[in-house]
Amino acid sequence: MSAEQPIPKTIADEAARWFADRDSGLLEDEWELAAWLAADPRHARAFAEMEAVWADLGGVQAALDVRASLTPPRYSHRRLSWRRQRPGKPRRWVPVAVAASLAMLVVGAVQDWPTRLQSDAMTATGERRTVGLPDGSRVQLNTASAIAFDYRADRRVIRLLKGEALFTVAADPSRPFTVEAGGGSTTALGTRFLVRDLGESTRVTVTEHSVRVAYPEGQTAQTRIREGQSLLYGPGRGLGTAMPVNAGDAEAWTQGVLVFENRPLSEVVAELGRYHPGYVRLIGADMQSRRVSGVFSIDDPVSSFAKLQRSLGLRSIQITDRLIVIFR
Repeated sequence: MSAEQPIPKTIADEAARWFADRDSGLLEDEWELAAWLAADPRHARAFAEMEAVWADLGGVQAALDVRASLTPPRYSHRRLSWRRQRPGKPRRWVPVAVAASLAMLVVGAVQDWPTRLQSDAMTATGERRTVGLPDGSRVQLNTASAIAFDYRADRRVIRLLKGEALFTVAADPSRPFTVEAGGGSTTALGTRFLVRDLGESTRVTVTEHSVRVAYPEGQTAQTRIREGQSLLYGPGRGLGTAMPVNAGDAEAWTQGVLVFENRPLSEVVAELGRYHPGYVRLIGADMQSRRVSGVFSIDDPVSSFAKLQRSLGLRSIQITDRLIVIFR
């Protein structure tokens, strides 16, 4: 294969994982890395390109014997050696942030299996999916979301295991439609509402008619929220106060976009990052609170990150499309 031909994404991703293990000290046997590098000239090319990026940034100097196409004898009697530079203007966070980010990709994939085993419907990162229910109701799953069904003669219960979903409910007064999430429940009194698991809390947003939200902790056990309102509930906060929202903006993800108005850059990056099948890191405390307004595509989050960079004059490091570190 010619050196000018692009490296396949699968090889680049594997090289990134090897790089993360080695640079973060997780590599137990350097011979395993040497064997992988020697197995295919493209492996060595992919790894060398990452080394070159770090060298350009003043982080890690690439060993000359890794830059060439490697063969097994080259590593048969010695261990690999790596050395770090001490640059005059170091961006020491760069290799650390990238290595940690890559490691999180692998850990996240492993942790997802318990949810997969419990769910009746699930989406991958960046995927959206509409699920038709037996009663005619519909569930639109957002990115990295999962639900489980419990339909009975006297009730319809959906458990939101993770992520976010938009529920369009078919009327059936004899069988209440309830969504359970985060220790609380949302029962439809109308047609259309969203529930999102935020980790430490749960957000309910109503876009048509109204719902009854119940949460056992706090002074108020249940409350009713109406069209164009949203609230949070969770440990330590109980049932929050209903606040006005733009229903169209809340549902914008169903049309493939996110809408932000004067929001912190950190929030925008985090929201777009939900749709990116990799890891995005924003570096620099001075950038966290910069304000952003705009409409961004979630079908092509990499382009949306590029749009952010151009509009705010930022820079980034990118390893394939899977890892992006944004900085000033």
